[in-house]
Amino acid sequence: MRSSGTVKNGAEQAGRAAGYVAEATDAVKDYASDAAGRVAAAASEALEDPNRYARKSYVSVAKYAREKPLEALAIGAGVGFLIGALLKR
Repeated sequence: MRSSGTVKNGAEQAGRAAGYVAEATDAVKDYASDAAGRVAAAASEALEDPNRYARKSYVSVAKYAREKPLEALAIGAGVGFLIGALLKR
């Protein structure tokens, strides 16, 4: 009976596919959970001590400005121009 073997083979393939889907779903769930945890931790840190968070950001920006002064100057000029254009209207 060829049709019986085909049905059995199809059922095995469907079972394997269901297993792959379950593994992929678990991986996505784990990744989303980890990402949510990282976002929650960052938000918690920002809310717990805003001064420390601002200081950390300032240090990061200052380091970038020391490493790439022309780019930092160009970004500052662009932001200043944008703010000036918005306030003019």
